[in-house]
Amino acid sequence: MTTIPSPAVTMRRALAEPRGAVRLENQPVPEPAAGQVQVAGTLVGICGSDTHALAGAHPFLTGPYVPGHEAVGVVTALGPGVDGPAVGTRVLLKPNVACGSCVNCAAGRTNACERLSWIGCDPSRHWAGAMADRFVAPRENLFPVPDAVDDRTAALVECLATPVHAVRIAGDLTGARVVVLGAGTIGVLTAVAARRAGAATVVMTDNDPGKLARATRIGADAAVPATAGDADERVRDALGGSADAVFDCVASERSLRQAIGLLRRAGSLLVVGVPARAASLPMPEIQDWELRIQGCAAYTEVDVVTALRIAGEGLIPVEELVSAVYPLDGVAAAFAAAAEDSSGKVLVAPH
Repeated sequence: MTTIPSPAVTMRRALAEPRGAVRLENQPVPEPAAGQVQVAGTLVGICGSDTHALAGAHPFLTGPYVPGHEAVGVVTALGPGVDGPAVGTRVLLKPNVACGSCVNCAAGRTNACERLSWIGCDPSRHWAGAMADRFVAPRENLFPVPDAVDDRTAALVECLATPVHAVRIAGDLTGARVVVLGAGTIGVLTAVAARRAGAATVVMTDNDPGKLARATRIGADAAVPATAGDADERVRDALGGSADAVFDCVASERSLRQAIGLLRRAGSLLVVGVPARAASLPMPEIQDWELRIQGCAAYTEVDVVTALRIAGEGLIPVEELVSAVYPLDGVAAAFAAAAEDSSGKVLVAPH
């Protein structure tokens, strides 16, 4: 159990303004309503979606919002009708809030809820994010963190849950030849998840030399410059043939076309990155080769539990991923650092 002092009646929280900047504002401390829990964030990650939104390149985050959807913290208060987790418990946030009653929720696909909302990605600011002295979340969106998992590792579990979900819906990867396009945080964690799921060969691509070097350090069989003239040939040579599955963590038109060209017939393309715009794809090949193109959106509760298990197994390469930790007062500098090409995962520490 950890105790964090209560703030005054007002608190600091970050406000991200797309095509603008990130600044701190003072707001009343949010009180947990029925079924909700109040949490003091201890470490909060800056996601690629945050930096893309700030640059005006995110398709959905177009208005000012309170960021912070990759969060670990400490429970500080319980709302009416909530009997746990106890005050002082370390928890991590699953930020996608499902309705629990639509056809997809009933099927266990809560990530595809018909009325899905997001803590920390909500321009209406109904669900303010964790880059604040306090935030609130539904009880079912908080997962206790085992004592064996430290805060920095726990702060990466939400990031890992997205690749875990993508790998799960890809199907059986035992013995598979896998390509991961993009060697940022999500790409690295996709490689980790694919290898744990049984992939025999994992090849990664990127244009950043630092990220390519990191890809080999975390266990990729090869790391290939994405725009090299012979990139496709080098990827196939490293794989020993065409790919069974390609995980596109870039999701540009160029990367999607490259992914399709690397697949074997009847292979699977998993679109993990968030596309900034529509793309034109080679539909004749998609149809004739019977390729599967699968969108991958976030994660379910099952994926978060699996990601926590992987964290407990010590498989998250924290030292390779976390590059800096900034105080909440330095949130603008933290976002600037996160936007740099070889930034790694930048964390903000509200407390």
